[in-house]
Amino acid sequence: MSSEFYNFLEENLKEIKTQNLYRDFKPVSSKSGPYITYKDKKILQMSSNNYLGLAGDERLQEAAIKAIEKYGIGSTGSRLISGTHELHLELEDKIAKFKNTEKALVFSTGYAANLGTIAGLLNENDAVYSDQLNHASIIDGIKLSRANKFIYKHCDISDLEKLISENHQKYRFNVIITDTIFSMDGDRAPLKEIVELKEKYEAILFVDEAHAFGVYGPNGQGLAHEFGINDKVDIQMGTLSKAAGVEGGYIAGKKELINYLIHKSRSFIYSTAPTIPSIAASIKAIEIIKKADNLRDKLYQNINYLRSELNKIQRNGNIIVIPSNSAIFCTRVGDTERTIKFSKKLLEEHQILATAIRPPTVETSRIRLCTMALHRQQDLDYLLEKLSLEISSQF
Repeated sequence: MSSEFYNFLEENLKEIKTQNLYRDFKPVSSKSGPYITYKDKKILQMSSNNYLGLAGDERLQEAAIKAIEKYGIGSTGSRLISGTHELHLELEDKIAKFKNTEKALVFSTGYAANLGTIAGLLNENDAVYSDQLNHASIIDGIKLSRANKFIYKHCDISDLEKLISENHQKYRFNVIITDTIFSMDGDRAPLKEIVELKEKYEAILFVDEAHAFGVYGPNGQGLAHEFGINDKVDIQMGTLSKAAGVEGGYIAGKKELINYLIHKSRSFIYSTAPTIPSIAASIKAIEIIKKADNLRDKLYQNINYLRSELNKIQRNGNIIVIPSNSAIFCTRVGDTERTIKFSKKLLEEHQILATAIRPPTVETSRIRLCTMALHRQQDLDYLLEKLSLEISSQF
């Protein structure tokens, strides 16, 4: 039986390779920043979620080192047994105040936050209305919850209203879930219109601010704050692993919500608590984010410049630039095989890390580019020059 099992795995891996979907690692041997070291070469980093450049910030390092010297490293257990340190509570209090909510709860990852919250709150008596391009952690949380699932077309308010108007009276709770910034397209959810439907049909609204936290809104509070609808959102999820530059995820909302999750969210209850140095670094990151308008302004400049220049390349070449309102830019350069070759050439010949994103992560393969506040215009110009060169040579 065991040989049968491993033969099955081997055959499936062969099929994955045949379809150009086999993945490998690209191990970095330097601090995170606009440039990294890969295979002893200096590489322009254009694939990172490190939007404000805090992952390599010395202030976060210092906070983590001080915490290690004072408290050690491991949390030693799950939060409900031995793993809650006073720093966990301090971080949760800072997040709640920053997000203008009553309470917050920190999870080991953003994936765990979405999975455990959705599965812990909902069951077969409930309905979920989920954007077609929501993150995998939302999709998996809905599956695990056994709630009735209605997928609406991407950012299509008419389709969402059609689904919720036809079904909302059948269920105990109706929950609308959406990313605010979509991770593989870079566009924004129509939050104001979604809030109107939430109120019209007395639904619950859950937003995933993973790629907006620290970047948008007053002081980086998120896209819901930028649109002025944060008080209409029932469940706010975010991560500490992108703009904050550390690791982990959180849920913020009313105290009843958080207290319920402490007792019902299995990904929270049964996970070892995040390590003490990472929590200390996250506390420092939030302190920095609040006052980081200079970093955000530089990031916005880079976003606007890159959008404008990519659109010029699109008009002159054979690529499709997916419309973006964020630091995430995705370009389609052909089928999966061509996309992989394009990405490989950028890395090996031009020292640019611009990752190829393939199915099943996305429906159609693309090159995903992310800019950060620490990129200089000359970095972006170099990227654009090499993109144009490879596009003209391949087509």
